[in-house]
Amino acid sequence: MTKSILRTLLLTGALAFSTSRGASADSAEEKQKLAQCAKDLCSIIVSKNPKGPDLSCDLTKTWEKDEIQKGADSKQIVWGLGSAKCTAKVSVKRADIVAAITSPEIKIKFGKQPFACELGSDKYPVSATLAPVLKFKNGTNTDATLNMDDINGAILIKGVVWTAAALEHLGIVEGDLVREVNRFIQKACPKIVSGAK
Repeated sequence: MTKSILRTLLLTGALAFSTSRGASADSAEEKQKLAQCAKDLCSIIVSKNPKGPDLSCDLTKTWEKDEIQKGADSKQIVWGLGSAKCTAKVSVKRADIVAAITSPEIKIKFGKQPFACELGSDKYPVSATLAPVLKFKNGTNTDATLNMDDINGAILIKGVVWTAAALEHLGIVEGDLVREVNRFIQKACPKIVSGAK
């Protein structure tokens, strides 16, 4: 697994799908949906207003093999499956997002978020759910677990995803997730809402 593919497989959610950096093979429609989800999420974060619609995004993100391999190399992990295209249905209560940003200390448990991916040129299917738990202190993410479950797919692919889930349970992914959440909240959202690049 790689940092990029872990974002696909593990960080499925508005933050992961809407904030992924680096080159990708996203279509114009995929990019538009990712940008809109990021804008919707950031509007909630920056306004800190608990009243209004909850966050709901149907997202698709594509990573090319070279991008995944670069991330795999940085983690000293082998990735031989090619590109990845993942879809996710993200639903998060607006009040939970605002509470994370405004409470002195809080633990937010999100409901199960389904995602599905096609890996490699053979488009091996894999699907699972995540039920993230994030801890915040004074608006800063301090801890994160993803709680992957309901993994379905071919035996080989299922094994790769179980490995990713095991990495999360060992805390290997946690630091990346916490850093990405904080980067998004503190740096990306103010720029997204203001329209700056």
